[in-house]
Order: sequence, then C-alpha cells, then structure tokens
Amino acid sequence: MEFIQATEGDKSFLMALRLATMVEHLEREGIYLTEHQHNIRLMDNFVAYQLIYANKKLIGAVKFTQKSAEIELMQLQIAPEYQGKGYGSAVINRLKTRVAKIKLTVLKHNPAFRLYQQLGFVVTGDDQFEYHMQWSEN
Repeated sequence: MEFIQATEGDKSFLMALRLATMVEHLEREGIYLTEHQHNIRLMDNFVAYQLIYANKKLIGAVKFTQKSAEIELMQLQIAPEYQGKGYGSAVINRLKTRVAKIKLTVLKHNPAFRLYQQLGFVVTGDDQFEYHMQWSEN
C-alpha cells in the first residue's frame, strides 16, 4: 500500500469518491449537503489529502494531519468496489506505526464505527451526529 500526495488534478476523483462514500451516511444522519458544501469540505485542508494505492490501483483517499506523536484523521474513504477487503484496516494500522495517538470523528450510523472499535478506538465523546474516538498505544 502506498500513499501519494493529492494534487489539484485529483479533485474530480476526490469529489466522486466523497459522493460515492459519504452521501448515504450523511443523509442517514439528516445532513443534506449541496455540491457547493461538499466542495467546501473537500477543499478544507486539501494539502492533508493522500491518495491510497494498492497493487498500483487507486483505491481511495485518506486525509490527516500529524503533529508530533498524534494524528487527526479527518477522512478515510475507500472506493465502494474495494470496501470490505481490509484496506481500511490496513490504512489505520499503517497510521498507527507513525504515532502514539489517533483522533477521529465518525458519523453515528456509519458502519466504519464498528471497524474503528475493532481496531482499538474508544469513544471519548459525541455530538448530535458523530462519535469522537481515539486510539492510543498505551
């Protein structure tokens, strides 16, 4: 698995990926975003996007920032045709090798919540739509 920095030329792929992987979960929470709102979220901290390649195939994207021994995971999106094959777990496990702590939020009805729990993340709080989760090596 390889991470490659996203560029301006990757925006259309990232938007299509976002729409294919996020709309269902957002709408289940009662969050209906316009294309403009999706674009604002896509562009927020764009420099943090990494494309995910497995076996030389583009399978998704991960968006995170790293400060010292902590990662804030903002997005992990695996293209639908590659979901359920262990790629999400592999990405998380790779990020775990970099730091002692990872923080993230996940929509309450997103199946990824169970994945994060299986990978050792615990709920540290919540809000109307999301669980706040953290993994620590300790």
